[in-house]
Amino acid sequence: MDAKVKSFSNNDQDKSDSFSQDVLHGLSQEQKTLPCKYFYDSRGSQLFEEICELDEYYITRTELALIDTIKHEVADLIGDSATIIEPGAGAGKKIQKLLSALDSPKTYVPVDISPDFLDYSEQKINQKFPKLEVLPIEADFTKPLSWVQQRNIQNRNVFFPGSTIGNFSPQQATKLLANLASITDDDGGVLVGFDLHKNVDKIKAAYNDKKGVTADFNKNILVRIKSELNANIDPETFEHEAVFNHDESRIEMHLKSKIEQTVEIENRRFDFQKSETIHTENSYKYSNQAFVELAQEAGLTSQKHWMDDEQLISMHYLTK
Repeated sequence: MDAKVKSFSNNDQDKSDSFSQDVLHGLSQEQKTLPCKYFYDSRGSQLFEEICELDEYYITRTELALIDTIKHEVADLIGDSATIIEPGAGAGKKIQKLLSALDSPKTYVPVDISPDFLDYSEQKINQKFPKLEVLPIEADFTKPLSWVQQRNIQNRNVFFPGSTIGNFSPQQATKLLANLASITDDDGGVLVGFDLHKNVDKIKAAYNDKKGVTADFNKNILVRIKSELNANIDPETFEHEAVFNHDESRIEMHLKSKIEQTVEIENRRFDFQKSETIHTENSYKYSNQAFVELAQEAGLTSQKHWMDDEQLISMHYLTK
């Protein structure tokens, strides 16, 4: 079995430099922003797993139930001896349901920015599927995963659940889907889950939970800036805010400054007015037709799709 792959410039210095550059660039914009991928250090990844268990957060439990219902149909589409590549693998709960239905799966490739979750996922998968080859990649999945294409692996399929595609603008999502499609081969496809249009109050509640776990998750990016970039920022002077943008059909997460303040990060000063926000994440909601059109722009065709009974979540199996 191969050792863990740590390619794509993922050494500690490279990651630190990228984090610093992205933070300084984002906070220099008229609408201050921070990339949501930096939520997912060890603490942030754990907080997200807690979010997935919240009563208000319908996405994970609905998708888990949907995968359980459709897994044998998906297995028929994928075929035998498949390689499954999962960008943003996390704790690996959903992939276990899919792997259990597949006919003699050959290889599982979890891709995640968090080494702790990669280790955890690898252990869990090895325990449950001892005959399966597990090849973890510690990487930013938004960048091309050329290593996968360089190996002689047949029937390559991408598993991309969790409505993660919604975190990207339609233009970014099109590019990402095209990148994911490039990982597959002629026999493979991309199984994508996304959040459907629904009652806005239900959506807002999912991102404003009563326990405040989502608020802690959002503010964790400020904790990282304070500790990793030696900044004088105080996360407690910001509050979590999640609002629905009807024009863009997306929920937006922001960090709103409670006070007028100046923050210094690596000898750069950033002024905040009271109530000024940092835009940290989007989560776009799609209709099935809108998503099909998005996939077509990426050169993909929806072979089949499924929805839960309440029509909260949809999953599409896409091929080139």
